[in-house]
Amino acid sequence: MRIKVKIEAVVNLEEGKTNINEITETIGNWSRQVGLDVCKGVIENYQEKIVDLLCDGKGESSWVPHKDKREDSEQLCPSDSFRRGGFRKKERVLKTPMGELRVKVRQIICKICDKRFEVLSPLLKMPKYSRATMKIKQMSTETVGELSYRRSDERIEGLAKIDIPKSTLHRWTTAGEWDVFTEWANSEDIWKSFTGIMADGTGYKRQKAKTTKGNLRIVMGVKDGCPKLVPLGVWADKSWEEIEKKISGDKPPGIKPDVLTVDGEKGQERLSNLTGNIQRCSWHVPHQLKYYLWKDGVPKNVGGEFIRQLLGIIKIEVPQEDYKEITDAMKEEIQENLKKSRGSVNELIAAFKGKGYEGASTYLENAAEHMFTVVDKWLEIGYMPPKTISILERTMREMGRRLKKIGASWKEKGVLAVANILLARIYTPEQWEKYWDKLLDIQGRCSISSYHIKCSVVP
Repeated sequence: MRIKVKIEAVVNLEEGKTNINEITETIGNWSRQVGLDVCKGVIENYQEKIVDLLCDGKGESSWVPHKDKREDSEQLCPSDSFRRGGFRKKERVLKTPMGELRVKVRQIICKICDKRFEVLSPLLKMPKYSRATMKIKQMSTETVGELSYRRSDERIEGLAKIDIPKSTLHRWTTAGEWDVFTEWANSEDIWKSFTGIMADGTGYKRQKAKTTKGNLRIVMGVKDGCPKLVPLGVWADKSWEEIEKKISGDKPPGIKPDVLTVDGEKGQERLSNLTGNIQRCSWHVPHQLKYYLWKDGVPKNVGGEFIRQLLGIIKIEVPQEDYKEITDAMKEEIQENLKKSRGSVNELIAAFKGKGYEGASTYLENAAEHMFTVVDKWLEIGYMPPKTISILERTMREMGRRLKKIGASWKEKGVLAVANILLARIYTPEQWEKYWDKLLDIQGRCSISSYHIKCSVVP
């Protein structure tokens, strides 16, 4: 079917006074309205053509499936014979990225069961009472992932010139099946590409719960030893033990990435069941040690000297060249540096104990076992998994900004929805696009073959 559209417009300009801003603003607003009018005309002409075919006996009953009015069952009427009905009193109002689209709705009547029904919904493959296109839902969820519901409402109204209630934005956001963006990562090929795993968490304010303090926790796979993370899951108010059990049950069996990199939060060591080794984040260890020194009453200038001393100890540089090209002498030198660093950490722990810094000594003693794991792995297998979670920390800051800075309080379903949307858009944008491409069901069945624009001065 081909529908021909003719557009003619007269643009009025004040000679010598109009500027570029006025022209682009005027044409932009006009083109939006023209787009809606063209859509309206195309849809209504399409509807009328289908009605003509159905009433002439040239259509297919599959175009307009309907329940048999003569039967109480859910069976569809087998009729392919119809007669024309009138228009519904009210136009169908659809929310689209271009704005609010109003379309006349034609009814037809089945000649067999006398059922009167509308053609438009099955014709456009839309739920009968739906008012929003899938594209506006995509725009809405992407906006909610970045802004509060109030600001999302304002932005969409600014972009699409339509008003969507905040309650509707919330319902669309929480109704999405966002878990699909982590489930795809449970394939054997993906897990084999992991050189490590990272884990981190952030707090959020819970809504209608015994305690308002909630915990959001994230686990990521580190792919190919480079700063490319793959989301393995996000959980609200789950223990690290529960998270480990869930990942262990979902992932392919028998595959263990080399290193788990963590910030040292209590319970994270449980995730070491997923890997071979643990690496304490080399940024968090000095940062957290500062707190324990303060708690032990150590003066700031003295504590700062200890922190600088520790930073010098844990900083072991490894060559960036191909491991096969590195000489045995260089490897032996790094091994000797590693031995010295471990000895220096033990000396620092002993110094803390000697000065009565119980909190600092206990903390550093617990962290020391896993401070140099990635250097051990480099000496063993030839590449260095990440020794900090800084790349994940950037995401956690973005997560905290959305959940705490521009969010009020959350129920579990809402906080998980927003967290999953953020992770998907940051780390798996191709999966995000595939997800919406499937829902939009765009397969090239509507196209514009040609158009012509000719502008001339009106005499």
